[in-house]
Amino acid sequence: MVNVTNTRRPAVKRRAIIMMMVLAVFVAACDSGGATGGGPVTTGEVPGTSGPATSRPSTTSSTAPTGGQSVDIYLVKDASYAVAVTRTVPATPDAPGNAIRALIEGPTDAETDEGLSTAIPSDTLLLGIVIEDGLATIDLGQDFEAGGGSLAMLSRLAQTVYTLTQFPTVAAVQFKLDGRPITVFSGEGILLEKPVTRGEYASVLPLVPIPSGATPRWVQADLPSMAGDDTRRATVVLVADDDNLNVRTAPGVDNPVLGMFAPGIVVSTSHNTTPVGNERWREVATPAGFGWVNERYLAAVVEASTFAADGRVGDTLDEMAGIMVALSDLTPVVSWRGLYVSHHDDPVRFGNLVRLMTDPTTYVWPSKAFDVNDPDFAGEITGRTFAEENAVSFVSAYLDTDTVITFNEPIEAGNGRLAEYAIPFELAGFNYVGIYDPGDNPEYGGLDWTIWYVSFDYEDGVPVVVGLTLDQWSP
Repeated sequence: MVNVTNTRRPAVKRRAIIMMMVLAVFVAACDSGGATGGGPVTTGEVPGTSGPATSRPSTTSSTAPTGGQSVDIYLVKDASYAVAVTRTVPATPDAPGNAIRALIEGPTDAETDEGLSTAIPSDTLLLGIVIEDGLATIDLGQDFEAGGGSLAMLSRLAQTVYTLTQFPTVAAVQFKLDGRPITVFSGEGILLEKPVTRGEYASVLPLVPIPSGATPRWVQADLPSMAGDDTRRATVVLVADDDNLNVRTAPGVDNPVLGMFAPGIVVSTSHNTTPVGNERWREVATPAGFGWVNERYLAAVVEASTFAADGRVGDTLDEMAGIMVALSDLTPVVSWRGLYVSHHDDPVRFGNLVRLMTDPTTYVWPSKAFDVNDPDFAGEITGRTFAEENAVSFVSAYLDTDTVITFNEPIEAGNGRLAEYAIPFELAGFNYVGIYDPGDNPEYGGLDWTIWYVSFDYEDGVPVVVGLTLDQWSP
């Protein structure tokens, strides 16, 4: 581990840059119809949070109220097959919509204790359902696509399709996200070019139990030796600790699953890669022979000492700060995967890097100071753009004169995170730089500190930014 004072920041007047940046963000918001302009404002929700638009009817499996009706929702049992669970919903013509709302609510505590779970993010929004000639077109919020892991993505599609096709008026389902038809779902590259039926997911999330061990799950001890000049190592990343990375017999999600890698393990890969849609797939070694995984979920293994000594890492940080000040395109310094941002919650992926710095979309960002779902704090929560919430804070911390830089070393400050929780699990397999601004407002006695962790991967031997994780003082 290395801990050094940052002596590499550009020779600029920090306070002038920050003021220019704040002004530029304000002007950009006005010009693009943002929160301070006269145009429309789009307010999204970061996974793990909810704004006023996310409130839904509370749905449980308790005794039916007068006028209620029973519907089935499909949950996941022991991470291997789907089961129908009955819910009571209001007796209205919108039974399919009520069923989906109940599905989004997920399992009860008792059901969770029985091994039931859901792959659908709890803050997914149902924007609408249209049923015509046996086809249900369902429109869901962008959060439905959040997260990673092909099994999780396919399971949430299966749960939705199973729940809708219980109704005799629905034979197939077509998906939209935020009003836009989708042909490729998630970073897994799942094809949704045509309506899907129950049969599409029979092998992924069957409606009956499957024999134990039918799809092996490999942990570190199961994997073959990594010796040999024709192999290289990679860490399984961006997969939640309760999920797995599917290994397939050939590139692409349409091919059979050979087995599953546990998250966080180091695997041996060959030099063989192939593009599938907008994704890249890489050949990997398994106990069952060679298979293929989506390269999005692999990080190059680079020794910590090599990473700390790599001057290009500092150059990339300098360039990213400059891009943020200029409100320019982040693509040159960020991974092809996109940018994963964590604010005291699970990482959220931002894919459109070209316009991210000027995007007027506002988000309700999580905070450790209060629960964003608590109505008592609703007045203290305001929607902020990516640039307002992240870029200003990052540049201010990075360019401060007393900022401390660390390499792969978590920082404990004030009432911040404990070291073991500094980096989200999904980003734990990447090398990272810690940027610690101790704070200098005498009113707070140095407690107005900010920490940014910048996660890096190496793509074609070049360091690129994958994630930004924020920790900061809260009164």
